[in-house]
Amino acid sequence: MGQRNLVYEALALRARESPGGSRILTLMTAEAGLVDVFVFGGPKSKLRSLASPYASGRAFVYLDPIKDFQKLSDFEVRDSYPALREDLGRLWSAGLVAELLYKTSGGGGDFPLVLELALECLKALDEGRAGESDPPLLLFLWRLVNLLGLGPDPSSCAHCGIELRPSLGGYYSFSLESFLCPSCATAADRALALGTGVLRWLTRSLELPYAQAAALPLLPETIETLKNLLFGLARKAAEGPIASLGSGALNS
Repeated sequence: MGQRNLVYEALALRARESPGGSRILTLMTAEAGLVDVFVFGGPKSKLRSLASPYASGRAFVYLDPIKDFQKLSDFEVRDSYPALREDLGRLWSAGLVAELLYKTSGGGGDFPLVLELALECLKALDEGRAGESDPPLLLFLWRLVNLLGLGPDPSSCAHCGIELRPSLGGYYSFSLESFLCPSCATAADRALALGTGVLRWLTRSLELPYAQAAALPLLPETIETLKNLLFGLARKAAEGPIASLGSGALNS
């Protein structure tokens, strides 16, 4: 008989109501990726309150191996990131993190690293200043697409192989899905011009611990270009539209 009691290191991503009135909670776990569990009890139950979106910690789950039924028995919350709910920019950013994890099936397989990345992003959003949610979110997107193997190399031109120096700028081609030097980029490539700050950040942000990388200074024009680039890569990773980006709220 299989194991009936499971313990997951988990992040609650989203909750929805079942036709029978029970809550179904989707967890991002280090052990099994995305896991759906039932949460029983009325709207005022303690467990429902604990197991709310963006709470993280240890989830205790009962598994019925015959019916393949998983029920949340308890949730030992380590952090609930309360500041996310105090600022719309933080909340929208957290929503994009959750949606992208869901649409990439938990980040493709390296679940412990993906969970750690998501928790680092939520922590940076929670501890950052209101109105400054862009850097932690952009860093999450860039690191996630790299974990998924979809992050193009920003250090050299994909066409001629020359080193891309931040001082000289460069381009990203959405049609070729690669970085190009100024000499190789053409209008036919749908190339996005990248300033010196963008190329420098793309390389530097992968070398530092998350908190330090999220604190790297970014000019408004650099943030705008990074959004154009990384939102496009996020849609590619999701293999389709992303509802969190559809309203345009995160573009402002």
